[in-house]
Amino acid sequence: MFGILGLLSSPIGLVILGLLVVCVIHAIRTGNIFPWIYVIVFLPAIGSLIYFFIVILPSLMRSRGARKFGRSAARAIDPDKDYRQAIREAEMVGSVDAKRTLADHLVERGKYADAIELYSNALQGHFRDDPVLWMGLARAQFLGGDAAAAQASLDELQRIDPKFVSADAHLLYARALEAQGKTDDALAEYEKLTRYFPGEEARVRYAQLLERTGARDRAREVFGEVVKSLDGAPKHYRTAQKEWGAQARSALRA
Repeated sequence: MFGILGLLSSPIGLVILGLLVVCVIHAIRTGNIFPWIYVIVFLPAIGSLIYFFIVILPSLMRSRGARKFGRSAARAIDPDKDYRQAIREAEMVGSVDAKRTLADHLVERGKYADAIELYSNALQGHFRDDPVLWMGLARAQFLGGDAAAAQASLDELQRIDPKFVSADAHLLYARALEAQGKTDDALAEYEKLTRYFPGEEARVRYAQLLERTGARDRAREVFGEVVKSLDGAPKHYRTAQKEWGAQARSALRA
């Protein structure tokens, strides 16, 4: 009796007791009462460990968070695994989806010319009007230094589907105009974007272009709106928009 109490009062004993309680609660809530409840209770240490590794751990590994963690760990160990898999699928399957996936990987690696070729090849037949492919093509063209081609691709996308709406595509379009020196058109598009873009990037880019054109008062006003928006925002939003908040604050201090 005293030996059991002594064990339970020790750090190891408390861990065993805590695990036992967790396993019992889990078994009751999930309906795993028979025969697991007997294994857990009558084999306090071994039974709880068996239940944890056979029942609880596998269920945890099937959860969304566990799968996400597992994918992140796998990428850290072998960062090129998904890329190699995308190459194999594009070569062996050759589907439009496989080509798009590989093209996305190529963009991430800065291989814009290869990505443009893949996107262009995929934009045929039934997928000639696919907005995701057109958006990918425009992005690859812009990042590859051809802003005019990116604008042309986005114009074609809008012609194909006049009802197509995408904040990311709209931002890319404004940036393509700016990169070509079409300042007035870019300012107009940025101003429209600030009304609905889900984040602070559009407002910061709008203010930066205003500042470069000499409209400093209006630029500072927009930078101030960014800072005010972030100061009253939830923590997760401030974290996600940290880069743009820092740029806005830096511009206001200048």
